[in-house]
Amino acid sequence: MITLNKPITQLPTKVSRPEIDLLLCCTRTHIDPETAERTNTILQQDIDWAYLLQIADRHRTIPLLYQSFKTTWREAIPETVLTQLQNYYHTNASRNLFLSHELLNLLKLFQSHKIPAIPFKGLVLAISIYDNLAMRQFSDLDILVKQQDIVKVQELLITQKYQLETDHGWQQTFVHSQKPEAVVDLHWELTPLSYFPFKLPDFETLWQRSKFLTLKGESIIDFSSDDLLIILAVQVAREVNEGKGYLAQICDLAELLQIQQTLNWEQLLQKVNSLELKRPFFISLFIVNTLLNTPLPAQLKQAIQEQIQIDPTILIYARRMQKQLFTEIKSPLIIKLFFQHLMINGPLSRMPDRVYLVWQFLSFISRLVIIDSNQADREFFPLPSGLSFLYYLIRPMRLVSRYITNSTYR
Repeated sequence: MITLNKPITQLPTKVSRPEIDLLLCCTRTHIDPETAERTNTILQQDIDWAYLLQIADRHRTIPLLYQSFKTTWREAIPETVLTQLQNYYHTNASRNLFLSHELLNLLKLFQSHKIPAIPFKGLVLAISIYDNLAMRQFSDLDILVKQQDIVKVQELLITQKYQLETDHGWQQTFVHSQKPEAVVDLHWELTPLSYFPFKLPDFETLWQRSKFLTLKGESIIDFSSDDLLIILAVQVAREVNEGKGYLAQICDLAELLQIQQTLNWEQLLQKVNSLELKRPFFISLFIVNTLLNTPLPAQLKQAIQEQIQIDPTILIYARRMQKQLFTEIKSPLIIKLFFQHLMINGPLSRMPDRVYLVWQFLSFISRLVIIDSNQADREFFPLPSGLSFLYYLIRPMRLVSRYITNSTYR
């Protein structure tokens, strides 16, 4: 299989800190000669090691960073920094070991009650992608079940002293009353369809295509390679869409692409197309390729290039990710809503991406302020159905009136 390890296109980057460049170079299990040379150059600069550890922790990439430093650049790293990384690495490994016991106990409990369940994300990725329980930072156990089994699973968790903490409408978070480090995210959907309506395969389909994975000598269910690649890509796109992505998620996808070079890419792309997931899928793979210079099979790279030509949203989201990943910029609600709209409803176009972005934003504001009448407009000025077209004029009048009223009482 031919692979190409040059980025599809080089995005302009505003990342200027050497610590971030260093993190991007070292958060991987295989470092090519070009990346190694760049790392050597960066290490000659004045590194703020405290800041590096801070962002590595925030992006859940300390295990990857530690392994790279320990195996390749040990002599170039201050001993105190290596000691801190080593301590965190072992603490994380110990915690992951505890959570692995907890997961196995829960899966056995569900199995004894004939409830099929698929664990996924952090702990499972540590085994399936990195083949090392210590190589992934994660904060909870994610388990997917059928929606009709939710009530039974809730009852079983309660018998194990878990308490419901939050209900997001597509997943629920349970925390153990006596072991607060034991947190379970119970899923019946893989994405929040209410605001990110890209539906992944249903439970039965995932279960039928699943494979076995060994965790501490026990067999557990894992997604098939095809399904896992699609799921990880969609999750990266969702996090970028929400403006809160972690570098660890991008690293997971990059590592999976590295170890699955023999996949049937034509079949995978057909599956992506049939699921109507091309936009989030290609956004994520483009991000992985440009940010981490991850080699991609030629067929996959060509498909991304062809899609970019007719879908400027891919480039727009890649730039958005680069801007937000290492900054604390908080976008106004209107901007978040716009990007949510763009991901879901942005039409295909051969416009330059910057022109497309302006055009889409003006169209979005026009629909939001002028065209999309709602119940509040009808209550503000009731009209018979024959005159409903006048709501196009009434809506901006109502919004201006509300703005003036709010300003008066501030």
